[in-house]
Amino acid sequence: MSASHGNDRKYLRSIEGLSKITCLLCGFIGFLCIVCSSVRLSNFRGCFYLVIVLIGFGVTLTLLLSRYLRCGQSWQCNMSRWSLSTHAALALGHFIASGLVLSLDIGAYTAAAFFGLTIFSINALEGYGSYRRSRQRDVSTQTA
Repeated sequence: MSASHGNDRKYLRSIEGLSKITCLLCGFIGFLCIVCSSVRLSNFRGCFYLVIVLIGFGVTLTLLLSRYLRCGQSWQCNMSRWSLSTHAALALGHFIASGLVLSLDIGAYTAAAFFGLTIFSINALEGYGSYRRSRQRDVSTQTA
């Protein structure tokens, strides 16, 4: 394989790539748990969870594809801080949505809350890793 192709196949096998793929799978399974439950879809908690999961799915897929296709490498923005804010917002949203559906005592909603909390954990760890990278970059660029 030549490096002239426009994609980064090693990223899909890295920890960051695998965590994004895991988030996508957990989001899809959580979505199916809510949609296939016995509760009507007009329930506020279920609708809120579905909206958060769909937003998270889109953002995570965008992050995965942009990194895989090497988009935005020439941009002049701090990608670590941007990634930190994105993962922090996704983690907070999934935590709130999972808490709301967990408060109902329905098996499918409990399973969806489990997958939502898994996504929360992965995004929180990704956000922490982005924070550490940005702090290390800031410390390494300081002059005495």
